[in-house]
Amino acid sequence: MTRPPALLIVHQGALGDLVCIFPVIVALRRHFRPVGILCQEHLGRLAAAEGLVETWFPIEAAWTASLFTGAAGLETRRILAPYPHFLVFSRSETLASSLQRIGGRVCRVPPRPAADRRIHVTEHALEHIRACGLLPERERTLPQTAASAASPVENSRSKTVLIHPGAGSPRKRWPLAGFQGVAAQLHALELIPEFVVGPAEQDLLPELGHRNAAVHHPVGILDLLARLRSAAAYIGNDSGVSHLAAWAGLPSVVIFGPTDPARWRPRGDAVAIVQPPLDCMPCFETAAENCAATDCLARITPGNVMEAFQRVVRSR
Repeated sequence: MTRPPALLIVHQGALGDLVCIFPVIVALRRHFRPVGILCQEHLGRLAAAEGLVETWFPIEAAWTASLFTGAAGLETRRILAPYPHFLVFSRSETLASSLQRIGGRVCRVPPRPAADRRIHVTEHALEHIRACGLLPERERTLPQTAASAASPVENSRSKTVLIHPGAGSPRKRWPLAGFQGVAAQLHALELIPEFVVGPAEQDLLPELGHRNAAVHHPVGILDLLARLRSAAAYIGNDSGVSHLAAWAGLPSVVIFGPTDPARWRPRGDAVAIVQPPLDCMPCFETAAENCAATDCLARITPGNVMEAFQRVVRSR
């Protein structure tokens, strides 16, 4: 039997961007081995822990700098020599040219579709990868969640609902008062709402500290993933954490304001999107700032979120 060729994925994006292509990596692993990834260090650890790659390289490492100058250095060539195929999520022609000079076949994918195109970022990636010949046309079924995700039975005794009130951009945050209203309604159902915050949400801590709910500060991405998998459900904004929760198999409610769920909806078996119908949306990728009233977020009520929560939990 012919041994499958090795593939290196180069990805410069953040958590949500990478999790969106996890299902694509699963498909690629049917045709390539080993699969490596060059990305942010913490994301490489995540991909390896999920069994998606055999090797990861931190893009912060000094040896990677030469890839962005157009002339890969000797150390860079030595490290990347075992890979005859490169899948590059980048708009940088310099990066692609550097990898081509190493001798590998390069498939370059724009990190996201054009702003006026309503196609999910996962399907966008798959479309380009098929065009490059890395996946056959028949490869149309992608997994929704991680094969290693905890089953509903394993989580059936948990009453914890994790709430992540942050997002990569403040423009995508539903007001904290809304999440606090949801927490109160979860309490009334004898569930246990708990907040999870990271470095980007430190400004929310003073207000969260006044509430009768646990606030968790995960130590790294794997700690966050373990906490997600120990919960019964998840509620959050359009964020990388929401994508990770859906990938982990959690029933999830995700609040969308100025972003387009047609492009960025977390993929999962039990994901409900909350977004009011407004003619002005979505504007996040086409306008520099939200409108003054921010109706797309302000019109969402805790009741809207709880209706979605009840629906998605019942679906499991």
